[in-house]
Amino acid sequence: MLHFSNFNFYEKGVTLIEIIVVIFLVALFSTIVISDFPKIQRQYALSRATYKLAQDFRKTQDMGLSGVRIKDASGNLVSVKGYGIYFNLGQSATKYLIYADVNPGNQKFDGSLSTPPPLCSAQTSPTADCLIEEVIDVSQQNPRLYIKRIYNVVDPITGFTSVNFNPPGPTMTIDNIYFGNSPIGIVLGLTADNSSSRTVWVNVAGLINVQ
Repeated sequence: MLHFSNFNFYEKGVTLIEIIVVIFLVALFSTIVISDFPKIQRQYALSRATYKLAQDFRKTQDMGLSGVRIKDASGNLVSVKGYGIYFNLGQSATKYLIYADVNPGNQKFDGSLSTPPPLCSAQTSPTADCLIEEVIDVSQQNPRLYIKRIYNVVDPITGFTSVNFNPPGPTMTIDNIYFGNSPIGIVLGLTADNSSSRTVWVNVAGLINVQ
């Protein structure tokens, strides 16, 4: 028979105090996460809307670069002079639109954001600026989201601007700019939270930057 007299076998259990500490820490972290969750959601929506806007600028720029053709309701090609994005904070602080510049010569949007024109694809032989897609509303990401201001336009709080890309090239025109060839900055923010904002900068050379 074997004897292990020099070995002591014992088990160490988890104490009640350790269990209480673990439960307390889990409850504490859960409370922190739950209390901050609405803020996290709002910040996430702000980032998504900002990068969506930058993506829309790049998409519109690509259309001007490639000279992509669009069709009307009858399947005929629309005579497009350029493509652009339009903002008008005096008419809506949450919306912007992507348009086809059908009206030759002026290189800007001729319509209204409060009563936008129909889609190019829904018309027969459109003769005025029309929409490439439905009006984009940033507040759909979160009800607190809005466009706070547009830097370097004549009135940054209630002002308007068209950022127009004209093929080939594309050459770029920014309407209602305040001074020379300054870049414009589209600032997105959250109501009741002045500390949270993101800006999409666009300059006349076509550089698009998120800050």
